[in-house]
Amino acid sequence: MANHGDLSPPTDSRSQQQPIPVLYQSRYAKTPEGTPLSFVLYYTPLPPSTATPPSPVHEDGATRVLCLTRMFSPDRLADDVYYRNFCWWMTVEGQRHGGKLVRAVVPRPDPSGAPVPGVGKVFLEYADLDSSTHSKTMLHLTWFPGRQVIAVFYPEDKFADGNYDG
Repeated sequence: MANHGDLSPPTDSRSQQQPIPVLYQSRYAKTPEGTPLSFVLYYTPLPPSTATPPSPVHEDGATRVLCLTRMFSPDRLADDVYYRNFCWWMTVEGQRHGGKLVRAVVPRPDPSGAPVPGVGKVFLEYADLDSSTHSKTMLHLTWFPGRQVIAVFYPEDKFADGNYDG
């Protein structure tokens, strides 16, 4: 290791690239006079990789549609403001965890009391399997105000037909 007065970059016979000096000025470490300490750090970039990243492993039965259950009590969806906010929040969370969200569907109870298929569930449709698989990994068994969410894949043909009972 170089002594404190030597500011030359360290030598590395394995690397073909020259180290890049980076000046770092600390906000916290100060000299006795009160001036910030400065450090010279050397960065050697890694050569670009030619290897392709591994593709994610999809579990059996994986689809582009996720069904989330046990998130909320269905009677809360009767309130228009809550329903609007909840739909917005699910869209944001679906994009944050999965990326390429196509749409979010939250079936709402009928005001007359008639049964509506899928009430109490949230359906997230993604553009590809990678996005839905990642989203399922991130959302399954997370907690949403005191309830543990269950995320499962849902058949794409049923979802396309609007059949939310399943």
